[in-house]
Amino acid sequence: MVQPLLSYSMLKFSLQMFHCAPHKLDSHSLRAVRKRAEDECTLQKKILKSKEGMEVVVPARSIKEAMAKIASRYESVDAFEQDLRINNLDNETMAKALEADLAVDATMSLVADRAEPPGKEQVAEILTSAVDEKPEQRCLRHILVTINDQFPDNSRRAALVRITKVREKALSSDVDFSELALRYSECPSALKGGSISPVSRGQIYPSLEETLFKMEAGEISEIVESNMGFHVLRCEKIIAAEKLTRESMEAKIRADLHVRIKKKVLLAWLAGL
Repeated sequence: MVQPLLSYSMLKFSLQMFHCAPHKLDSHSLRAVRKRAEDECTLQKKILKSKEGMEVVVPARSIKEAMAKIASRYESVDAFEQDLRINNLDNETMAKALEADLAVDATMSLVADRAEPPGKEQVAEILTSAVDEKPEQRCLRHILVTINDQFPDNSRRAALVRITKVREKALSSDVDFSELALRYSECPSALKGGSISPVSRGQIYPSLEETLFKMEAGEISEIVESNMGFHVLRCEKIIAAEKLTRESMEAKIRADLHVRIKKKVLLAWLAGL
């Protein structure tokens, strides 16, 4: 029998990699998901057994909120609990898996925060060749229904019917777009209400970019197709291009460098486990 924590990891990677639950996968895809999940569980155990990991305590409220966020994607509590059972989980084991996930994230943040901020010389070196204009950006949310002819619900025709119905709901003034994304989107961003923003040109699929950068704030798009499937976009906000002051450029460079340094510190720590 598959262990509960492994079951949760398999469910998570199956949704990320193939946008469906493990029991719907063919044997080849299932092996790939299981390998990723086993690797994650092995690393997770090492992190939680480390000195830093043993110092972390996840508040019960955080676990409850994480559970509620996932459950809200389902039509009912019964539907959520049925899906848990199909994936060898229940409320208790799901809560433990989420607690472990949150503890790992907190531990890695704790380790990364040890990183020293970049020095003035590092910032100055990059500043000499930095572009002094911030490009136009758009804040958006999106809903994705993937196309995968291996599964009846995700055949091209079925996916188009589903995204059309979701768009009709989105156009209703009494429905919150982020809630629809949380419930219907098959993109990992669903857990953030479909938010993948802010974005500049060149950061998303060309078909999405072409549509997004023609939209007004608050507008909901027609159905747009990408390599992933069918999307509906909502432009949340337009951030105009602007000239950057030397001070703001320095601040951005310093922040970006600090992120890179934190990543190096974290990777070195993980390699030593």
